[in-house]
Amino acid sequence: MRFAEQGYAAMPLFDPASILAAREDIAGHIDRVSRALYLPFEQTCPDAPLTERIDRIYAHERSIANLLRVAVCTDAHRGPRLQALANDPKLIAAAEALCGRKLAGRIARVRASIACFPEHRHAWHSDVARDDGTGCGKVLVTAWIPLGDAGPESGGLEVAAARQPAPLGEKTNEGFEIPEYRLAGLPRVRPECPAGTVLFLDRFTPHRTLPARATRFALVVWMKAA
Repeated sequence: MRFAEQGYAAMPLFDPASILAAREDIAGHIDRVSRALYLPFEQTCPDAPLTERIDRIYAHERSIANLLRVAVCTDAHRGPRLQALANDPKLIAAAEALCGRKLAGRIARVRASIACFPEHRHAWHSDVARDDGTGCGKVLVTAWIPLGDAGPESGGLEVAAARQPAPLGEKTNEGFEIPEYRLAGLPRVRPECPAGTVLFLDRFTPHRTLPARATRFALVVWMKAA
């Protein structure tokens, strides 16, 4: 099985239409936050496509663009469509089948790859950086659900495809990152993930975010052992 040997697996689980509909939760959240600002709502590019809006705002209001980026990544996951995806029995059953364990706790967040914020793309890391059995250390498997087609040219993930027995990350000023030398000899893959596909990652699998020409949103669900 790919997951057992390579630490990742891409599975078509959802109707693409439900994935695209879930983006409305993000669009609505950006509207809601924008209307609460002193800045006139019309200056937050409300008519721009969701995948371009934050970049367009950045061109004349960088701090507002960053505020909206943080708002989306902090609270947009509470939207009803996104919650339905995060709690879908199909998602949980697939994750349990892959890791061979019963799962209980889940943490869901929206993540974005935005062209105007390259510094916020994730460098090489694994979702469990310290195997201490507490907090994030209880995560067994991650479900990465792009809210649209994602792949090498559209803000997908690059994966070091070999299941690891322990984290490879090292402590830096920015947290835990995996230096290139620790990935020497590991195969690199850039999975194609059409809308509806879920990319499952083992807790120690190294991965990083690829650049995006347009904003790419994903719902990420970290699943913990029961």
